[in-house]
Amino acid sequence: MESQRPSGYGQWSGGEPEHCIVVGIEPGQDHRVIQRAAEMATAMDAGLRCLWVDSTQIIFDTGADGSILTTPLDPDQLGTDAIVLEPDLLDLVAEALASSPVSWRLDHTSGDVATGLAKAAHQWDASMVVVGTRRPGFAGWMNEVVGGSIAARLAHTQERPVLLVPVHVRTSRT
Repeated sequence: MESQRPSGYGQWSGGEPEHCIVVGIEPGQDHRVIQRAAEMATAMDAGLRCLWVDSTQIIFDTGADGSILTTPLDPDQLGTDAIVLEPDLLDLVAEALASSPVSWRLDHTSGDVATGLAKAAHQWDASMVVVGTRRPGFAGWMNEVVGGSIAARLAHTQERPVLLVPVHVRTSRT
């Protein structure tokens, strides 16, 4: 059974499930993280909420209608048009889940990644949170040095199980 593609953020690809798993996503992410989360969701008869936390923005208030008001962390970005990644993220998730029967949706928030994932998991009463290992190379290392490991912070600061999916596995030379 093939997954359908929702038309935008906050819409389920199929029927809304009773339970969900939250998976942290980011632009250019390895499909294995989303696919492993989908396997877990299917096994647990749950839906998959794919959450992108934009760490370049911070939440400073909530509007009267419940909308989230954000501002860029970088003051040089004030007044510039926001980069719209919705189509790219929808493509990423739709490609990763093309052959999966799981019902999924794409959601977005801003701020610290670990905090955003933990708050969303609590709000949606998620069965678990799934994240991938850090990006390879110097940039990934620097992000972890400055902000710490997202998986470790999740495991120590919230009540749900955390599944860490390795994405940069080296094969042994035997």
